[in-house]
Amino acid sequence: MKIISGGQTGVDRAALDAAMSSGVDCGGWCPAGRLDENGVIPAHYPLRELQQGGYLGRTARNVGEADGTVIFYAGSLQGGTKATADFCSSHEKPCLLIDASLPPEKAALQLKEFVRTNQIEVLNVAGPRASQWQQGYALAFRTLEIFFHPAIPKLSFVVPAHNEEHELPACLTALRSAAEASQQTCELIVVDDASSDRTAAIAREFGARVVTINRRQIAAARNAGAHAARGEILFFVDADTHIAPGHVTGALAALAQGCTGGGARVDMEGRLPLFTRVLVRAFCLVYFGTGFGAGAFLFARRTAFEEAGGFDEQYFAGEEVYLSLALRKRGRFKILREPVITSGRKLRLHRPGVLLGQTFFILLGGRRALRTRKKLALWYDGKRERPAI
Repeated sequence: MKIISGGQTGVDRAALDAAMSSGVDCGGWCPAGRLDENGVIPAHYPLRELQQGGYLGRTARNVGEADGTVIFYAGSLQGGTKATADFCSSHEKPCLLIDASLPPEKAALQLKEFVRTNQIEVLNVAGPRASQWQQGYALAFRTLEIFFHPAIPKLSFVVPAHNEEHELPACLTALRSAAEASQQTCELIVVDDASSDRTAAIAREFGARVVTINRRQIAAARNAGAHAARGEILFFVDADTHIAPGHVTGALAALAQGCTGGGARVDMEGRLPLFTRVLVRAFCLVYFGTGFGAGAFLFARRTAFEEAGGFDEQYFAGEEVYLSLALRKRGRFKILREPVITSGRKLRLHRPGVLLGQTFFILLGGRRALRTRKKLALWYDGKRERPAI
């Protein structure tokens, strides 16, 4: 394959950089004098100068010599980017539009299908210059990078996190061990939701991809991770939860037997007051006995998750219950017997009276009680335990 572009700053330049860094043949036509918006296109880009026609002339020439064109854009097509699309139409050449809202991973999948369907050997890449769309370079470069190296993982582990610098290392260590034991290709995604600590830095140290949002909502964080994920099987694991290899292999076995998704029983780590432990055990007996998954650990096929609509973002807690129900409508939902280990910090940091009050508030208020963050301190007060030194 060969990549061509006009060499302008922004998307054009990203295409050439991605091709050159991946050892892919590249080139294209540029205006006489190798002009770009900053002056002159650097000499190391292998472009040919078109002596007449200026920017529009080189755009038409690149469209004409390519087997197809991909256009990256934000909002609407304007200026030279619109001219590129018009030239594709007049030359009857296939054209793929990739909007800024599309994650690079999914954009790369669309591009792969576009190239395969249209049997493209020479691909023209176009889009706004840097002064018109600063983020265009990054989207185009990352999309093409993934396109050139399409190592799509089978499993995606999504970890929502808010100020989890103390819990995250153990969580990711356990995830990595479980993933390696499964002998499947995988990716780790940490969704950093408005953290003010080293959550994102720690995630990157573990090789995880970091998705940043500012919602302070668990459902939104999990959905953001799923949106960025590339695997066909999704695992959602809380940052204060430790899983074992058996949870991954058990989930894969359940899915292979036709289940749409599932979860696992939960044990709390650390010491808890006797009353609290009795209350939790009674709750778990009823909760897992009725076949609901806990947010600490859930898994699903991507197709089933998307058909179910993902996590319902009108809820600030209990979203795992509604996802469990939605998945159960589409097939069997498996609860693994081996429990995952999750932090008991919520139960240690709140008095039994607070726990009972929160429970009755939800029972009496029903769904309405789960739609306001202010009344759900158990999940959103931000309290964290610091490890003993």
